[in-house]
Amino acid sequence: MDYFLFLMRTVWFAFNGYAIFSSTIGSEKWILLLWASCSYILPHLFYRPRLIKFQYYLMAEVLLTGSLFIYLSSQYDISVTYSFLLVPILTLAYACQVKPLIWLGPFAVLASTWAGSLFTNQDFFKLFIDTTIFYGIGFCLGRMTIVNKANKELIASIEEKNKDLEYYAKKIEELTIKEERNRVSQDLHDTVGHIFTSVITSLDALPFLYQADQKEAEKSIKEISDLARNGLNDVRKTIHHMSSTDHQTLVESVKELIADFMKHTSTDIQLNVEGEATKVSERVKLAIIRCIQEGLTNAKRHGQATFIKVNISFEQEELIVLIEDNGNGCNELNLGFGLRSMKDRISALAGTVNFDSKLNNGMRITCNIPMAKEV
Repeated sequence: MDYFLFLMRTVWFAFNGYAIFSSTIGSEKWILLLWASCSYILPHLFYRPRLIKFQYYLMAEVLLTGSLFIYLSSQYDISVTYSFLLVPILTLAYACQVKPLIWLGPFAVLASTWAGSLFTNQDFFKLFIDTTIFYGIGFCLGRMTIVNKANKELIASIEEKNKDLEYYAKKIEELTIKEERNRVSQDLHDTVGHIFTSVITSLDALPFLYQADQKEAEKSIKEISDLARNGLNDVRKTIHHMSSTDHQTLVESVKELIADFMKHTSTDIQLNVEGEATKVSERVKLAIIRCIQEGLTNAKRHGQATFIKVNISFEQEELIVLIEDNGNGCNELNLGFGLRSMKDRISALAGTVNFDSKLNNGMRITCNIPMAKEV
């Protein structure tokens, strides 16, 4: 639009320059042409595409164009004299779109109409209509430009936000995939480790049992086979994001887990439940089961424990799970994949895990999970 107004002003200058050239004589003709050229060029020093200094443009327009109009109207009988003001008024209306500049519009319309009727002896009402029309065109063009600019800025802002959303969506997708991979790997580690610990322990005892009692050994072999099948089903359920204990409460699932582990590893496990067994979400239940499963497996496989104590305490604000064994223990504990997975599971629930181990004094695992965040 700025380029359009620039072109219109150029046509306006050519038209009025020709009128001045054909209606004047002598050296004054060149003076007036120079004056008209200044009224065309100087305002555009302050109002041109991509550069607007409105206060200086207004001063140049009033001083040069206004004074030239008054001089021509008072000295010459030029039929197009008043049209000399119409394009500057249109440009003025286009530029005056914000307060307090917007109040210059009505003043400019009245002032130019009064000057036109005073110096050209034309009807005031007719001049007022012409001036108002050009001012209205310029004002509407200005509003259209502002709205168009605002729309472009809004579109640019939306495109930028869309790019940000696409970036964050991609990051979230990557994090979700990574978290799901970690979850599946943790489930597989806990499930497979638990199963194989039970199977290996049973197989190690099988030769001695076979020598002592052949029928009991055959029974044990069948139990080991059933354990492997159940473990395979558990792995499949884990892969397919299923839970084998959805129908059970947390305490029932833990009891079943402990009973199965005691049966196949000959480990003495004591379970204590304190407080009212509050129903917890599937996410919390699965995390606790996996943690207890890893705690039992770690105690038997690495600590060679013969006695394990599991304590579940339902308190008002948190759920506390304690796993304590009489295994070998160690002074410097290095977290392997299983213990790190346990810590990640509890941290995902805004909880904490503490590991305490001493050489020849077993290991103590304490999990604290806020109840209010998940129940």
